Amino acid sequence: MAAPGGGMEGAEEAEGFVLGRLEQEALKRRERLKALRQRTLQNKESGEPESKIPREEEEEEPVKHREIKLRNYDPEDEELKKRKLPPAKPASVEDTVKEQLEAAKPEPIIDEVDLANLAPRKPDW
Repeated sequence: MAAPGGGMEGAEEAEGFVLGRLEQEALKRRERLKALRQRTLQNKESGEPESKIPREEEEEEPVKHREIKLRNYDPEDEELKKRKLPPAKPASVEDTVKEQLEAAKPEPIIDEVDLANLAPRKPDW
């Protein structure tokens, strides 16, 4: 067993550690807010919106354009005519439909009907 009053010291140290960490996070948050305020004030003075000013951390990557594929459009420009895709041919579905129709045909379960099974039974059977 612990000595009287000995268990409280560990709890106070743990609480102090948690408060110290929370205080550090609060200081970091305040610094970020100050930097944000300064940046917005500078933007207001320069007259440019914030989205137009590049950030220091971010590097601008070159924009990659997708290749144009002209399926339904018939271009008049010679350069664009080179990019036009040939018309697509529909796939044949006849084989698939035949297989599905054959699978859907019911197979006869009973070839012969037994007349004894069809006759009604007596109530006391």
